[in-house]
Amino acid sequence: MTDDVLERERPLPDGTGADGVVHWRVFRHREAARDYLPAIQLGTGQRIVGGYSRDSVGALWWIGVQVDNVHAWGNLSAINKHAKTDT
Repeated sequence: MTDDVLERERPLPDGTGADGVVHWRVFRHREAARDYLPAIQLGTGQRIVGGYSRDSVGALWWIGVQVDNVHAWGNLSAINKHAKTDT
């Protein structure tokens, strides 16, 4: 698994599932995001997404799981809507 997903500027998931992203984590350091990649286990119809962005504190990187079909994936209320930023 490569860390290519971290090379693209991309806003954080919207938290509604409309973008198909059902879980994500936010990191303040690119290396921490890269180190998290091997911990992700994907199922059929799932892929790793992510990118970098910034907020009022500074730069951030995020890694997430996007699914082909959010409604088939499971409970929409289980979508990670409150990702904490690891410092």
